Amino acid sequence: MKFVTIYNSPDSFKISIIRNLLEENGIHYQTSDMATDSASGIAGLGITGMRVQVTEDQQEKARELLKARGFS
Repeated sequence: MKFVTIYNSPDSFKISIIRNLLEENGIHYQTSDMATDSASGIAGLGITGMRVQVTEDQQEKARELLKARGFS
């Protein structure tokens, strides 16, 4: 199964909201970079945040859902 990134943010609150939206709509997802979230911004590590990824076949549905909720 191939995953594609649909959202990237250092804001864990936004990531939590997006995860809930995807779950409520039956969209298979994974979140990458959760383990490094606590290190973001420390000593200029260049970490840009956490990624939300969905399966390739559900990316259009997921992107439309996020756009409708103001996550663009």
